[in-house]
Amino acid sequence: MIIKFGARGEDVVIIQKKLKELGFKGKTGKPLSTDGLFGESTEYAVIQFQKSKGLLVDGKVGDKTRAALAGSDISKLLKDSDYVAAAKRLKVSELAIRVFGAVEGRGVGFLKNGKAKILFERHRMYFYLTEFKGKAFANLQVKSCPSIVNPVTGGYKGNEAEYTRLRLAQNIHTDSALMSCSWGQFQIMGENWKELGYDSVADFVEQMQTSESLQLEAFIRFIEWKTGTVNGKKVALLDALRAEDWASVFSLYNGPNYKKLGYQAKFQKEWDHLEPIYGMKQVA
Repeated sequence: MIIKFGARGEDVVIIQKKLKELGFKGKTGKPLSTDGLFGESTEYAVIQFQKSKGLLVDGKVGDKTRAALAGSDISKLLKDSDYVAAAKRLKVSELAIRVFGAVEGRGVGFLKNGKAKILFERHRMYFYLTEFKGKAFANLQVKSCPSIVNPVTGGYKGNEAEYTRLRLAQNIHTDSALMSCSWGQFQIMGENWKELGYDSVADFVEQMQTSESLQLEAFIRFIEWKTGTVNGKKVALLDALRAEDWASVFSLYNGPNYKKLGYQAKFQKEWDHLEPIYGMKQVA
C-alpha cells in the first residue's frame, strides 16, 4: 500500500511519529504534527528522509520507504543516484527517466523471501521448447502440464508461487524456463539476455537476483536496444525518449493499444507528481 499526499488516518499518524522520532521536521522547519493528515509538511519530511537514505525521492511512503523507516536492510533497493546516472548515460532529463521508470517499475523488485520478482509466461515456454526440442516434444508437454507449457497465455499464480511454476519448467528445460520469465522491478524478459549484452541467460538472472540497481541496468539496456515501427516508420526507443515523443515511447514499450490500457493517463499522473520535485516542464 502506498501512502501519499492527501491520505488520512492511523497509518499516517504512525509515519508522522516515526519521522518525528528520527528528527525530521515539516516544511516550515517546525516539529512535524502527528495529526493523521498527509499534507505538505509530512510530504516534505518524507522527501528529506528519502534523501537521507539515498532512496528514490517521490514523497510517497511505499514498501521501500516503509522498510527504511523500520530500520530494515535496504542495500538491495534502487538508489536515487541510480536515476541520476541513468539520465546522464541516456542523455535524457532526470524527470523523463524517473517517470518512465516509476510507471514501468512494479513496486519493489524483490519478493518478501528475498528473490527477484518474476512472472512466468507459459506461451513463451512453449515457443522455446519448440525451438530447442521440436514441436512434437513441446506438444507432449502441453498435454502433461498445460499450466507450464501452453501456446495460450495465462496460468499465472503470482508472487512466490511463480517460482513453483519456474522450477517445474526448469525440470523440462532450464534455459527455456529462464528465458520465459520476466524479471525484477522492470519485468525485463529473460529472452532478451543476448540483445542486452549478458553472457548468458543464467548471467542475466544472477544479476536480476542481486539488486534493484542491476535491475535498472537491464531496463536501461532495453531502452538503448529497443526499436520498432510506429505509424509505418522505424523508431528507436531511446531516440523517442530523448525527443519526449511519448506516443512513440508508449507504443514501443507497451504496444499500440496503450491508450486502451490507460497507460497515457498513468504516465501523466506520475509526471504531474514528480514535476514539482524536479522542476521540469510539463509533459506534452
